[in-house]
Amino acid sequence: MKQLFLGALICFCTTASYSQGIKITSTETLNLPKSESAYSPVISPAGDYILITGNDLKGLSKYDLASKQLSTITTDKGAGFDVQISEDGSLIAFRSQIYKNRLKYTTLKAIDLKTGKQQDIIKDSRDIEKYIIKDGTVLAVEKGVVKSKRITGKQLTKTPNISSIRQGQLYLNKNKQADNISPAGKQYNYLWTSISPDGAKMLYYVIELGKAFVSNIDGTNAVSLGTLRTPKWAGNNWVVGMEDYDDGVTITSSKIVIISSTGKNRTDLTDKSVIATNPSSSIDGKKIVYNTNDGRIHLITIEF
Repeated sequence: MKQLFLGALICFCTTASYSQGIKITSTETLNLPKSESAYSPVISPAGDYILITGNDLKGLSKYDLASKQLSTITTDKGAGFDVQISEDGSLIAFRSQIYKNRLKYTTLKAIDLKTGKQQDIIKDSRDIEKYIIKDGTVLAVEKGVVKSKRITGKQLTKTPNISSIRQGQLYLNKNKQADNISPAGKQYNYLWTSISPDGAKMLYYVIELGKAFVSNIDGTNAVSLGTLRTPKWAGNNWVVGMEDYDDGVTITSSKIVIISSTGKNRTDLTDKSVIATNPSSSIDGKKIVYNTNDGRIHLITIEF
């Protein structure tokens, strides 16, 4: 059955559209204050709240989907870039950026939403390559070295694998060893890498090829997902991203796309009526958020 494209300006719709195993059950525009322009949304793993930032990535605010309440987390510069949320949604890790002598320095911070307590993980760094949260512990890759700090919960018994980008190359950080795996070849540059929630697969983007890929954790058996920028996992078997085009300066069109990790099933979640960017998914893949170029946040609910 052909997919019915749902306009992102529709506040709420309950009818469904089907396409290649994807059923859109609803789409909603968040009722944020008119004075609040919101970009780069990140939905919590459970899908119960959304973090938003400004168009300059300054600050973080939390929008609770149940209460419809908006609260400020931080006003730090750079906080909206690659923010991470723990599996239970109680812990957030984010960047705070400052300039010294025209050089940018980043402090990696974590905040416990239950207590409001904030801690520095790494201070004034110029080489934070990647960071994740696992069972209450924040792990960061700095200059190829994995550093960790436990904020809540028990001590980790095993360090999880982390994929990271250093000087354009793709590394797998495993058992405190950083290996340059760069699956498409070391002549290429890589972006937007992450490991699936179950730890079995790796996602990444190759700049010169203009394509996203899914591979085994060690980079073998890579599968092309085609044009898909800012790709993120939507569960273990699907990836959400954007297919965007520009004139060299500004984005002229962009739609949100979800595709199976096998690369075989690809479904448009938005159409050409809006410029939709920066998607993020709940851990089960059933809730997807994105922003439009007018600074509005939209939520799509799907079934597989």
